[in-house]
Amino acid sequence: MENEQPSSSKKIKPSLVVGRFLIPLFIQTAAMLTVAFSAVQTEWKGELVTLETEPVNLSKFIRNSSNRVSYSISNFKNLEEIPGWEELPGTPVPCPRNNRSGNWQNECNPEAKLLDPDLTLYVILEPPTPEETGEVPTPWNAVRVSRDRPRELGENQVMIKGKSLEDLVEYEGEKFYLMRSQREEILETLDLTDKEEKLETLVIQLKVNERGNAVPVNLWIGDRNYSLSN
Repeated sequence: MENEQPSSSKKIKPSLVVGRFLIPLFIQTAAMLTVAFSAVQTEWKGELVTLETEPVNLSKFIRNSSNRVSYSISNFKNLEEIPGWEELPGTPVPCPRNNRSGNWQNECNPEAKLLDPDLTLYVILEPPTPEETGEVPTPWNAVRVSRDRPRELGENQVMIKGKSLEDLVEYEGEKFYLMRSQREEILETLDLTDKEEKLETLVIQLKVNERGNAVPVNLWIGDRNYSLSN
């Protein structure tokens, strides 16, 4: 009687193979649905806030379907002027001195610094006064910046959450899409022939929830409004 040869490898059950494939897929799908649901909740229940972007090349901007912008409150130089900046951890930027003609004077803000990387912070915003409002939404005013999430806000105040990068702060609501029909409409409406190299600031309205998460909903170019897709 011949001896049975031992199997060199065990057979893997089909259920294990399916499980190894489906579990990561399920986790990834659940994460995507959670993000999508959070964005829908923010857009539905969030406070409508208006922000101004850093200057962009309008001609190139309109021709892209997917865009990312930085807001004026993304710029460290603008945040330096807001109360609370001095309390944020970071590396001071030495002020260079101009010794020409024997004139020793600092040429930069003594509060200038590079924030610690990946630092979460919150910028508290207030709506413009009635005297400041017009046909086009007026950007909200940044009145304070904080490392800790504020437990209480003043009347009509809203906070937006950001994360520090190398030389700016990144917020949710900086990336959005323009549909092809929108881009064609804008290009037909605006005379961009003399704006190929011109930089312009844009006005964007976002919905911001109570945790500081933001979703862009409207883009204003001049006095025209365009709905945004995320």
